[in-house]
Amino acid sequence: MEQPGRDPEENNTTAQVESSESRSTEKDAQVEQRTADIDTPAEQSNQNQDSSLPPNTSSGQGSQNLEDLDTEALVKKETGPSAAVMEQPGRDPEENNTTAQVESSERGSEEEDKDGAVEPQIPHLFTDQRATKEREYPSRYPAMSTLIVLVVLLLAVAVSFITETRPENTVFNRTETFHRALKKVEVAFPGQRSELWRRSRIHLERHLQTARPTEPVSLMLTAGRRGEKTLHCLALHLASAFSSAFNTSSILHIDGASKAGQDSDKVKLDIDTQLGEAFEGNRSVAVIHRFEELPPGSTIIFYRYCDHENAAYKEALLIFTVLLGGEEELPASLGLSVVEEMVDDHLQDKFLSSDQPAAFDLMDLDKFSGLWSRISHLVLPVAAEERIEQRGCVTVP
Repeated sequence: MEQPGRDPEENNTTAQVESSESRSTEKDAQVEQRTADIDTPAEQSNQNQDSSLPPNTSSGQGSQNLEDLDTEALVKKETGPSAAVMEQPGRDPEENNTTAQVESSERGSEEEDKDGAVEPQIPHLFTDQRATKEREYPSRYPAMSTLIVLVVLLLAVAVSFITETRPENTVFNRTETFHRALKKVEVAFPGQRSELWRRSRIHLERHLQTARPTEPVSLMLTAGRRGEKTLHCLALHLASAFSSAFNTSSILHIDGASKAGQDSDKVKLDIDTQLGEAFEGNRSVAVIHRFEELPPGSTIIFYRYCDHENAAYKEALLIFTVLLGGEEELPASLGLSVVEEMVDDHLQDKFLSSDQPAAFDLMDLDKFSGLWSRISHLVLPVAAEERIEQRGCVTVP
């Protein structure tokens, strides 16, 4: 405001300085320098006023000016150097006034913007690792689950294919091996009936073609007294041909004639032990030669090994030979059913006795009938081979 006794230009300059000082934010050093420059004309003005005013008025006005200067200095320190507008010497006062007003209006707009505008709050993003994992895992789980399912399916298909292929290959290999071996045996025994080779091949191949047999296979060969050596030799070669299908040539041989007249229980236990050890090991074929000479009660043990689905060893082959002592030779004109009846009658005569009381450990008609039904699936006659009967069993190449 204008003070009496001062030059109007000086009053204008003071107002401009005070206006600029109220909004100045220059550094402390610049503020102090500018304050000192302003204080000099202000003190002169105050002295002039003191000389023209009463004492109380002059003293109060001086105190008020000092308080104003202190307030302006404090404002300058708080506002900082960027808000200060210095009066530049050499410039027209009106230009300085205009510049000060423009800058003052700009700062006022900025202050209004700062005071009135609501600064947008940027929310802090807190990353929850567990939540992130929960969001990530579901996106990965379907892919992993699909991959696992595909792998399991592929493994199942592979295992199924291997499981199905191996038995088929094994069955084919076994059948082919047996067929080739049987052809060699047929060449070594040219005097036998063609029916013997055909029926024996079908009977044994049917068993070999089953990947998991449900029962063992048995075969009975018979001959008259003249063909005893041929009977024994042919049984051994058939057993060898069958064993070759299992990559083994080991055969269990039980001679019934060597056990004739012995205790039935002892012989039965001995046969049971031999058969069990053979079939548990690498031998799958047993030849029981001269079956009719075994003690009658001992033959009951074959229930265990020939009882169809209840048999102990289902991949085994048991070949029985029976020598018909009352016949010199079996004519080629005899049918297979007739030959089977002849063998049945002969065994009953050997195993059954009318004067012997029935007992659980002795052979009777019921026990014999049950045994016969288990071992007589195929009964084949064997013709005598002159070369074998004279020179003994031949070796099949």
